[in-house]
Amino acid sequence: MVPESVNENPLLLRACRTTALRKLEEGWPMRSVGQGKGVVFAEVPISFGLTSGLNPIICVLLWFLYSGFLCVSAVKGFIFIKADHMNRFVFLTDTHYWTNAPADFSAPKMLTCGAEIHEAMVSAINAMDPDFIFHGGDFLCGGSSFDLPTEVFEQSIRDVRSYVDRFAAPFYGIPGNHDCDAQTWSFESFTEAFDTPEVLAVDQVSDKLRIARANVFTGDTKQWGAGEWTDQHDELLREANRDAMAVSVPLLLCLHSWILPDGPVKEGEEGRGCVRGAARLLQTVTDCASICVVFTGHRHLNRITTIRDFLIVDTSCLIGYPFGFREISLSDDGWFSTTFHRLTVPQASEAYGQRDDAGEDAHWEGQPHHQNRDILIPRLRNLLS
Repeated sequence: MVPESVNENPLLLRACRTTALRKLEEGWPMRSVGQGKGVVFAEVPISFGLTSGLNPIICVLLWFLYSGFLCVSAVKGFIFIKADHMNRFVFLTDTHYWTNAPADFSAPKMLTCGAEIHEAMVSAINAMDPDFIFHGGDFLCGGSSFDLPTEVFEQSIRDVRSYVDRFAAPFYGIPGNHDCDAQTWSFESFTEAFDTPEVLAVDQVSDKLRIARANVFTGDTKQWGAGEWTDQHDELLREANRDAMAVSVPLLLCLHSWILPDGPVKEGEEGRGCVRGAARLLQTVTDCASICVVFTGHRHLNRITTIRDFLIVDTSCLIGYPFGFREISLSDDGWFSTTFHRLTVPQASEAYGQRDDAGEDAHWEGQPHHQNRDILIPRLRNLLS
């Protein structure tokens, strides 16, 4: 039996992490016995640990999926492991659907495989049963670059809406620069199909979490392709922060475009793919202590950056390599955990591998620590302590 003192000591259980991962790699037997919203169970024969001359405590193998408080109990010769989280959700972005696309355009996009990818997306995400799903924008192939005819654009909207309607979990989203009609630069058709914030909207997704959805394409999208962070955005976000701080509820900010550049920029410039006014936005997030994580898409790259006491999480596109999305967990003790899940899309993967312009895979997927990572967020812990 596992001592009750261990059950009540999350620090001791966290210390098992390295050992658990090593034992998993060595082939310790484990099988999943169920999954629910925010909770996962697995079982490992206690006898395996005992006959190996090891304390049963190191049978805490579920850590490779989740971080957070773990409760362990021995029942009928098995150790049952429970990982409980404040919230577990999916973040996906840049799905760029084009009905019957005639070409793939620039890497890593595989537009001609859109139907296969979207079918796999719905199946994979529903199988995970997340608390909710968030889309970071660029559902479509409107706006610049593609020159989509209006009738094709609107058919693509209807097709994407049909995929989204098949999600079992609550769905939230924001527009990207390619979600407007390429012929008129209007977002009207998109906003009729999807709940879109006029500027910035705050959703209470649970009793312990709020999401601020920022629409940064409220001005001239043709001129400012990465959007603009305006006075109104700033005022609304600061107001949302005051409200969240008053009740000690963490706030996540989601916008389509990047905040941080990926290289040196000239004075007065934002950097490629960064929202206009990025420096001001970064200062506002720094000032707003309820904002624990900022999520973006746009550049089709996986990247995680720690700034002071919060995170900025950029995510690669789902329509192209590495064909995936993030599973995010936030625990009651302030831990952020992200796992990047890759879709099983054999036709798209094979076609991508045959491209001459595919580029370096590592460029799109990011380093391993940009895909799967556990990070303690001081702001999150402080708000919930």
